[in-house]
Amino acid sequence: MKKLILIIISIIATVNCFAQFRISGQVLNKVSAGTDSLTINLPFVYGYNPEGDIRVIINRQGKFSANLPVSEKKLATLTYKKRQYLLLLSPEKSLTLELNAADTTIRKFSGPEAIENKLLYSLNLLQPPFFRAEGSSNLFSNLSPEAIQEKVVKPWLEVRDRQLTMIKNAQGVSKFNKLLISQEVKANTIMQLSRFARINVRMKRDDLVTFIMSIYKNVAVRPEVQPAGPLFYEFADSYVGYMEAAAFSDFQKRGSNTKTPLVYFGISLDSINQIAREKGKMYVNWLAIKNNFDPNVAEAMLAQAIAAKSRDKELTELRPLMDEFKSVYAHSGYTAGLTDKLHKLETALTANKNNKAIQIFNDYQQLTSIYQVINQYKGKVVYLDIWGTWCAPCRYELGFTPQLKQHFKDKDVVFIYLDMDDNGKDAHWREFLQVNNLSGLHLRKSNQDIQKIWEEVQPLKDKQGMYPSYFIFDKNGKLVPETAKRPSEGVELFKQLEQYL
Repeated sequence: MKKLILIIISIIATVNCFAQFRISGQVLNKVSAGTDSLTINLPFVYGYNPEGDIRVIINRQGKFSANLPVSEKKLATLTYKKRQYLLLLSPEKSLTLELNAADTTIRKFSGPEAIENKLLYSLNLLQPPFFRAEGSSNLFSNLSPEAIQEKVVKPWLEVRDRQLTMIKNAQGVSKFNKLLISQEVKANTIMQLSRFARINVRMKRDDLVTFIMSIYKNVAVRPEVQPAGPLFYEFADSYVGYMEAAAFSDFQKRGSNTKTPLVYFGISLDSINQIAREKGKMYVNWLAIKNNFDPNVAEAMLAQAIAAKSRDKELTELRPLMDEFKSVYAHSGYTAGLTDKLHKLETALTANKNNKAIQIFNDYQQLTSIYQVINQYKGKVVYLDIWGTWCAPCRYELGFTPQLKQHFKDKDVVFIYLDMDDNGKDAHWREFLQVNNLSGLHLRKSNQDIQKIWEEVQPLKDKQGMYPSYFIFDKNGKLVPETAKRPSEGVELFKQLEQYL
């Protein structure tokens, strides 16, 4: 009997591991006679997950098909010619689409999940709302608080209500799927208003705080159905920002006592600052998430944070998050995958501990002028990258440096990296260089000490302190006047550097 039970468990596990969703279809009015492709992204929890990209080939006849690894109901993103759509995928089901290449619309849905996906398509949840659409945001950004309520909030809530009515009246859609899609609509409603407040609105600070508070009034991060979709989790992420703002507002109202526990966080501002220094800002956010979110949502949010730190190769901040995850969610389904991510980074760190291609400039703390470094490399072209480990755009650009260095291998180009991080982050900075195998010459300055160097390399005051920034010095050690291209600009940067060789 015991043997039979083990066999059944094994079969169930195998089926779950290899569960798939079949997608296929036809692209009409295909212009090119060659092959084309579309992309389906399976989010880790929410947002763009590079590892979740699945490229589906469209053949010469315009046909495509693929099996997607889907072990639980999931909302994914289909991208075709820069147009994006949400797709609802369920294990062991299928969907057939008919796309029009001319206008990138979907003309026809068929298969077991056709009704649900046709409904999602009609809701168009991935397109920006009218108040954030390209060319229209300026029409709403300078409105008074009262006018924003009339011209933005009320019309947007009416859009939400129409969408919810469409879902309610949809025939042939299960109760669970209706709840799941409705949940995404409600989350998107709040999230878009939040983005509008944070990015587009120009109003007095007090009015802005009042507006943000009104967006989240009487809202809780409690999903009606689980697993929740990516828009719900994006809303949950935005709610963290709201908790921070609300906690700070309450802190000021109560006399700004740094020893008193903050609302949502449950610890004092002094403790928060100490934890942020030791474990990173995300760990502080996690405390608010753990205290206030549904446990399953909190688990997914922490897993997402760890996966994001892994993608950014932020090993120093990943470790305490992973320790917390193992402690709180000892039997989580995320654990094995996250542990593997951590192991890969630890392996990279060990491999580069003694990597001589990663050079730290001697006595960089005593450095008072960047030319103390540049003058040592006369006869070579210098590409200076001013960045910070905390800076997301900086880390993004670092991802393009392998191609850059490969192009200039064995040529007279030197790569120098000036990091802006506080002295307490020195060990974090050094570890980041090793985990990322960031070859080149490195030095670090605090925000205060780096200002002298900014004045040397950037005469324009309004551009000093912009991270990342790039500068080129010719073979005579002279700063060239033209603005240096970024690593992500590829060939344009190659040509720019080559003219000084």
